[in-house]
Amino acid sequence: MSPTVTKPLTHAGTVVFREADGELLYLVVSSSDGANWVLPKGHIEPAETPQLASLRELEEEAGILGEIVAPLSERKFKTSDKKGVIQYFLVRAVGSTGSMEGRTVRWERETEALGLLTFPEAGAALLEGAAIVRQMRGKI
Repeated sequence: MSPTVTKPLTHAGTVVFREADGELLYLVVSSSDGANWVLPKGHIEPAETPQLASLRELEEEAGILGEIVAPLSERKFKTSDKKGVIQYFLVRAVGSTGSMEGRTVRWERETEALGLLTFPEAGAALLEGAAIVRQMRGKI
């Protein structure tokens, strides 16, 4: 069951997966300050859709090109200096360009990715996305 969230959306993010050697792997990236492991996400710019923002942030932060497979739940988040509402999308990795922000990028199995993620809303989004991937495996 997805959490109830009050609009407006402020951020968009991605749960990104790929298959390698028959294993499903999920993307985690270092935060901008390098202190945390996060899912790619960022502000939705004026006149930008959440879908476009999520794919833009994915490319900027991780250097990964992707295609949206499904929308995920909206989630509230709060850090020491900001709060907002993020719309996550499940994304299949289709290519790479190299990170524009120089962040560390890791591809991990679901359990390892969950263990790395610092923030609970990111872990919940990863669990939601991984459940969809398992359901749709072979169809996506």
